Amino acid sequence: MEFDLISRYFKEPFADLVQSRGESVLAGIGDDCAALKPALNHTLYISTDTLVEGVHFFSDDSAHGVGWKSLACNLSDLAACGATPLGFTLNLSLPSVDENWLSGFSGGLLDLAAQENCPLVGGDTTSAGSNTAKTISITVFGQAPAGHNGFHRAHALAGDEVWVSGTPGLARLGLLLQYQRVGQLAACCKQSELMRVEQLLAALPDHLKQPALNALQQPVTRIRLGQQLHGLANACVDLSDGLGGDIGHIANSSGLMANLSVLEIQAMWLEYWPELARSPDALELLGTLVSTTLQGGDDFELCWVAKPAHHNAIQSIEPRPRRIGTLQQGKGVWLAREKAGPERWLEQSYNHFAEPRP
Repeated sequence: MEFDLISRYFKEPFADLVQSRGESVLAGIGDDCAALKPALNHTLYISTDTLVEGVHFFSDDSAHGVGWKSLACNLSDLAACGATPLGFTLNLSLPSVDENWLSGFSGGLLDLAAQENCPLVGGDTTSAGSNTAKTISITVFGQAPAGHNGFHRAHALAGDEVWVSGTPGLARLGLLLQYQRVGQLAACCKQSELMRVEQLLAALPDHLKQPALNALQQPVTRIRLGQQLHGLANACVDLSDGLGGDIGHIANSSGLMANLSVLEIQAMWLEYWPELARSPDALELLGTLVSTTLQGGDDFELCWVAKPAHHNAIQSIEPRPRRIGTLQQGKGVWLAREKAGPERWLEQSYNHFAEPRP
């Protein structure tokens, strides 16, 4: 039965995509090992992630969305290194066989894999026991020219500008909506934040809720952006655990301080939610949104740093990224406010061993 499931939901649906990669996939599903051949004078990039039901996705989330997101979070790591995909492997542990779920999951994987030309080349399926959660582990393989710097986190320089793509924090907003849906909003945030979060969700227009849920459940991959940043970015990170923590990784690895503009983060949210500017509660709501951006996770947008000399070239990229701060001599992550001195950010981004489960 196991091999029939592998063939029906994974080998056969991905066959055309594997074939389209030509000589870069020398062996795939059905052999003991996959064999991948990077292009001449290219470096191999490898990343792996695990998603667990009840931790990374809700039990009633669509299987298609879970499949898409499982691959997206891995491709995001390749994007953050400026690499292009070669293929991926999948390890799937299931409490039982649900063919409707497998069909949807496989479809979500395939839709994103085809979009990014990243074939499934191997993996494993196993029974995890009837009372266990679904567990999805993906390892993705990519390549980049040997001369590419890889955007390593330790390569940032004092004076570099900090840039982001998309709307970081939007996926966190989607997660808050999900917790609200199941009546567990209090489990998703600190007690001191609960009233502000409830105020934010009550004010959020209906037409902005679905984009937030989409950002959580079907994130956009930024592979092309990673390519465009070759020769421009010094260091880059994907925003999987919140802007505050992730830019902190670059700053700490490079021995520098990140100084983020609260005004720019607020302006980012006003682009997403223009009506907010007319609300009598705008300042309070924007404050909550800034916290959402800094602490949230699962955006899989990119955050990178680059020399000021590259400002115009980066600003010409579409969709246009946003400059939100600078790196300076010092330590930690600091918030610059319009009418006050810098304030050190002392909160914590997502932590797997501190956060409650959905």
